[in-house]
Amino acid sequence: MATKRQLDSSGTSDQDEPQAKRPSAILPAVTFGPVTSLDELDLKTLQFQNKKLWERIEVRRQAESELLEQIQTMEAKQTATEATLSLVNRYWDQLDENMKVLLQRVGVEKIEQDEASLQDDVESDKMSFLRLLGDKEFQDIKENVTSRLEFSKNSFAKAIDAIMQENDARQLILEAVEKSESVEENVKQTLTHLEESNTSLQQLTTKLQAEHHKFTHDRLKLEAKVEELEDRVEELQETAENARWELKKTRLREDRLTKHLAETLEKLSKGAVIEEKATTSTSATQDKESKPNGSDEHQLIAESRLVELEKMKTALQEALKELEKAKTDLKNIPESLIVQTSEYKTLKSQFSVLYHESVQMKVMLDESRALLQQSRISHTRRIEQMECDELQSQKKLRNELIQLEDTLAKVRHDYEALHAELEQNLAANEQAGPVNREMRHLINSLQNHNRQLKGEIQRYKKKVKELQNDLSKAKQEELRKMQAGIKQEADGSEIKTEPSEDCLTEVKKEAFEGDLKKEASFTSQEVEDLKQKLQNQETKIDDCSVQLKSSQDQVKELKLLLDMYKSLSKEQREKAEIMASEKDARSQFQELEDQCKTLKETVASMEKNGKIVDEELASTKEKLEKTSKLLEQEEIRADRAEQRMPRGPDAETMRKIKVLEETIAELRRNVAATKQEEEALLSEMDVTGQAFEDMQEQNMRLLQQLREKDDANFKLMSERIKANQMQRLLQEEKVVLQDQAMTLHSQVEAQNQVVRRLEEKERALQTSLNTIEKELMLRSQAMDLHKRKAVEMAQVTEDAKKEMEKQKERLNILEESVDRKVESLEEEHFKLSRLQEDGARLRRKLAKHKKTEGLYSADEVLMEEIKEYKTKLRCPCCNVNNKDAVLTKCFHVFCIKCIKTRYETRQRKCPKCNAGFGGNDFHRIYIE
Repeated sequence: MATKRQLDSSGTSDQDEPQAKRPSAILPAVTFGPVTSLDELDLKTLQFQNKKLWERIEVRRQAESELLEQIQTMEAKQTATEATLSLVNRYWDQLDENMKVLLQRVGVEKIEQDEASLQDDVESDKMSFLRLLGDKEFQDIKENVTSRLEFSKNSFAKAIDAIMQENDARQLILEAVEKSESVEENVKQTLTHLEESNTSLQQLTTKLQAEHHKFTHDRLKLEAKVEELEDRVEELQETAENARWELKKTRLREDRLTKHLAETLEKLSKGAVIEEKATTSTSATQDKESKPNGSDEHQLIAESRLVELEKMKTALQEALKELEKAKTDLKNIPESLIVQTSEYKTLKSQFSVLYHESVQMKVMLDESRALLQQSRISHTRRIEQMECDELQSQKKLRNELIQLEDTLAKVRHDYEALHAELEQNLAANEQAGPVNREMRHLINSLQNHNRQLKGEIQRYKKKVKELQNDLSKAKQEELRKMQAGIKQEADGSEIKTEPSEDCLTEVKKEAFEGDLKKEASFTSQEVEDLKQKLQNQETKIDDCSVQLKSSQDQVKELKLLLDMYKSLSKEQREKAEIMASEKDARSQFQELEDQCKTLKETVASMEKNGKIVDEELASTKEKLEKTSKLLEQEEIRADRAEQRMPRGPDAETMRKIKVLEETIAELRRNVAATKQEEEALLSEMDVTGQAFEDMQEQNMRLLQQLREKDDANFKLMSERIKANQMQRLLQEEKVVLQDQAMTLHSQVEAQNQVVRRLEEKERALQTSLNTIEKELMLRSQAMDLHKRKAVEMAQVTEDAKKEMEKQKERLNILEESVDRKVESLEEEHFKLSRLQEDGARLRRKLAKHKKTEGLYSADEVLMEEIKEYKTKLRCPCCNVNNKDAVLTKCFHVFCIKCIKTRYETRQRKCPKCNAGFGGNDFHRIYIE
């Protein structure tokens, strides 16, 4: 059903199409002469018509030949313009690529506009320039070309700017080199070496760019050829599709004509055709022939179209074969052609030059390999030396660790002893804080009191001297008085009382002197013991501080060593030992910190002991004051006793006088001893005061140091937290730095060798510097020339742009004219094909007319036509049976036997159109 609807719709569409208007011309009247019958008239008219048609065909052929010549000339011109345009496009693309390579070499950064233009260029490279001209409009092409021009302009400007910047930088460097006379020779030599390598690299790059340019030029030529062949293939495919469409139309027309033929046959069988007389038989037969002959003509037209299609198919196949051959030829170009080209010869010469350079490079490579081998040997030797040094350092480290462990054990023992003393001192001095304050107040008061006592002692010394003088005077007077008053008698009671009082005074004095000596000896012993303890503790503190500093330094060194050993790739055992040593060092550091804390506590206890000593000194001072008061009282009593003594001479009085004199001498001795003891005590008090002040200052300093240490410990804890966070980063940096250190060592060795060589090549470098200066002058001149050339090239590019615009305008005009001529040619070709079909149809009519010329009656003509129709009604496959079955898919008619045999033998395709059919796609028809 779908096929029937399609055919109906196609039929209606073809019927609805308006018939093409045939050109009508008013012909002049023509005389045939005498005519005997209608047949002669028809013959003469046919002859005249054929003659006119032949003339028209000749005129058409001449016009076609002229048009073909014009088309060929236009095609040649178009191919030439396309070739020129493709050449321009190719060289333009090559120029853009060269500029891109140059910009990449120079290192210019790209802008977003340049990236967009580059993307457009890539897209335009993918699609050929000729296709772009054919497919896109003039405005799009203009925009594309302008964008490409802007890109090339920008690239030229960037290249020129980069070259100018490089030249400026070179000139600045050379000026700096010329100005700075005290430049190192190594730098100069490296500069010359770099310039030589730069020149060699530039030569290589220019050569490689030339080769790349040639290869890309060849590649672009081949790509243009391939694109032309592809365009040709596309044109052939379009023509083939047009031919297929026309074939389909002819088939549809053929089906319609077969329907009309069936209808006419039905009419003939029913007797719808009315025979006329013999006189009008020819005209009637011609009218009847026109209907069935239409189907024959259509069949012939369809066959001619099929032949044309087959020709187009064969042409397409041949074109495809040619394309494949061209592709294979492009892939496999013969060597003879390649060898004969000038490009191959230039490449050969360049290859020879490069070969010689490669030989030189090989020699250089061998030399560099030898140097590398020497450097490897020296490197291995140094590695061995470093390994030996490492082993020695490890041994030293182990010995130092053993020593540190021993010192640590000693420090621990001292720490335990100090800890025990500290506990004892803490137990003894639980209330040290307020006592210390009281002691400070007491010390200040005692210092003031000591100053007062010193002043009083001075006054007492003066008084003692005065008293001694008075005593000597009094003794002399008493002696005189005694000598004068011996004669007088004194009372017994008074004499008895006096010696008892004298004895008491003597006994008191002796007891007081003994107490003073005991107290002085006790206080001096305690002061000496305290001084010894203080000195011992100070020595211990100094030793501990020295050990602490040494242990801190050792810990730092161990940390550095650990970091160094961690970075090195050694065995696991050594790593474990190092980690263990690190842990021991940290534990020692913690123990030393604990010892510092204990020492701080001991210093506090020493301050407490100093305060106790200050209290004892104050008590001794009070005792001394009491003794001085007692001495004054005893002196007053002695004076009173001397005043009460009798004035008469007596043996007992003389004896008493002697006793008193002895007691006076003893007292003087005691006074001198007490003076000496006082002076010694005062000096000891001064020394103890100074020592106490020194101890106080030392304690204050220690307290400040402890506070500073506490602050430092807090800071260290915060820094340690930060350090733990930074440690991971530092380890990674450490690995990188170690690699850099290794590379730097190797570089240092290489630089040492280079320095030795450079010392030898110093004179040569000076001469080379002079030559380089001359070359720089020449290059600057060359740069000026290049700038001028660049300006000239810019002008040339502007002129070329103007010419390109003119050529584009011409090309657009030519394209428009070509399009018009192609359209007119296609119309002429279509008219020619239609004329050829009309001519073939007229020929067939003429042949039929010739056949019917021998037949004089209408019956004979009809019998011939019936024979022809019978032959048409026979099956085209077997030519035996009549057509009695139709295929509903394509509506072709055959005999039922042929269709059944095809269906049974599984050849289920139409013999004419190869359309597939099934069991339900054919049925019988009955043609009467």
